[in-house]
Amino acid sequence: MGDMSVAPADAVLHLPAVDSRLSCAHCGARMALSSAFCSRCGFANSLPIDRKGRPYDLAATRSLQLAVLVIVANIVVGALALGIVVVSSDTRNLVTAALGLELLHFIVVGGLVAATISFAVRGIRETRGGRLARRNWAVLSIVISGLVGIVLAGSLTATFLMFLAQR
Repeated sequence: MGDMSVAPADAVLHLPAVDSRLSCAHCGARMALSSAFCSRCGFANSLPIDRKGRPYDLAATRSLQLAVLVIVANIVVGALALGIVVVSSDTRNLVTAALGLELLHFIVVGGLVAATISFAVRGIRETRGGRLARRNWAVLSIVISGLVGIVLAGSLTATFLMFLAQR
């Protein structure tokens, strides 16, 4: 038989499993990262590239943009609601007006919070394998929009309790 050499067992490389799929930007179907076209709709698979040459995830980027929009919308809608409450001189219906404006504030900003978290979860799923960058942007957008959502829900609860105490 002759001399046979066997590699030691600890020399074997164990590579982590990588999810090499992403969603089609046009129809949302799952597609391989290496395929040039979507198998469902035929849309071209072109990945955006950052300054370092790494492909990045659009959902993670959109989630951070929406998180910034959540903050801006919270400031604008909150300022408008405060201005309307201050301008109204009818003190009997002041709490009712505040509750209505707080509900409007909750619907507008809460919808943006829900969209931000949805995009961020999609971004985290698509960047799971490490092939796409900006995973930390998706996590940051969940933190930002989650904090704004908690404060918004607390504000609506406090206004509703004030409304019930008046009745």
